[in-house]
Amino acid sequence: MERSRYQLERLSLLIRTSIFLYEKGELLEYRPNAAFNPIRDNRMFREKLVALAGEQEEPLLYQDGWQVIYTCIRKGNSFLLSGPVSLENIGNVELRRYYREYGMKSGSGRQIPAAPLSLIITVAQMMTREFTGREYTDQELLRANRIAGSSEEKIGQEQILFEIREDEEERYHHTYQEERKLLECIREGKPDEAVRHSEEMDIGMGRLGRKDMRHWANAAVVAVTLCVRAAIEGGVSPAEAYQVSDFYIQKTEECRKVADLLELRNAAVRDLTNRVRKKIEGRKHSSYVDKCMDYVSRHYKEKIYLKDMAENLGLSSTYLSRLFARETGMQLQEYINRFRVERAANLLTYSEESISYIAEYVNFPSQSYLGKMFRKYKHMTPKEYRDRYKPSEFTEETGEKRQG
Repeated sequence: MERSRYQLERLSLLIRTSIFLYEKGELLEYRPNAAFNPIRDNRMFREKLVALAGEQEEPLLYQDGWQVIYTCIRKGNSFLLSGPVSLENIGNVELRRYYREYGMKSGSGRQIPAAPLSLIITVAQMMTREFTGREYTDQELLRANRIAGSSEEKIGQEQILFEIREDEEERYHHTYQEERKLLECIREGKPDEAVRHSEEMDIGMGRLGRKDMRHWANAAVVAVTLCVRAAIEGGVSPAEAYQVSDFYIQKTEECRKVADLLELRNAAVRDLTNRVRKKIEGRKHSSYVDKCMDYVSRHYKEKIYLKDMAENLGLSSTYLSRLFARETGMQLQEYINRFRVERAANLLTYSEESISYIAEYVNFPSQSYLGKMFRKYKHMTPKEYRDRYKPSEFTEETGEKRQG
């Protein structure tokens, strides 16, 4: 039982929402999260999930009208529930309406954690395996809960029709060689040439959507995705490159004009290429130290051991420690602490998560240790930092004090 509790608590941390055990009218919560949760605080909704889960053999993935998903798994007369997790970020206005629908006063709810459907399904599979011992494939869960998209046969038919239509219209698609020119400019850190090649490719591009806005939004996403790979090959760390990619791809959703999409696409190409150029011009670290920094960026939420990092690079722990200190002027542990503080600062600025949650998220041993590191590197407490740098659009309209 202790092992199951530990596993469910870790899954709750991964998905950033609560997991509950409901049996004999009693509700046990693994690692409490938000102050309000429809499963915990809306009895009628909880009973609805339980009733729906009882009607099918497979775990229930309940998707409401807000693109928010709840999971309910049945084992005899016991139920394991989790949620809410949203498939997309919900704006503040829509968030208040969401909480009102579930019986909460307007303006009192915090942001609902968002996650891709693949992660939600994976967590549901792991919960099911831990709770019942049974295993289900992605397709089994999607079909049972009517979330599955077009069948393979239908997709195949649509693809044939699409190819026929494209042949009839004799659309010209930019060649592989033209793509290579763009990617080569990015790998070599030439931003002006990269933007020029990107714009030239617009002329002969095939349609990526029936409507202009959809076509150019898709084109922007494709361009950013291609450029990210080239930037990584040019020396930008994967963590940094994908963070830049996520930013620009999400910004496409805010564009209302084609001109805005093209400008955003060019900004992304220029940004990624400039990062490669700076890497080329300012290279002062060996590839080992660069890989070490990239390792930290990918694993800062976990316990990082020098031995594991050294083995990953094929070096001895002693040599890696000396090399890192010589090239960066700081010990590896100090670099890790600084990195975690910067990530914590971002969360303090752009999220409503509690300080204790943020400390756990960046893998500091306690909230007090986060405070100690913050005072060392930021010369203020986490609360002071949040109060000073929190943008006004991220503050709650109620004006209530955030709790640490």
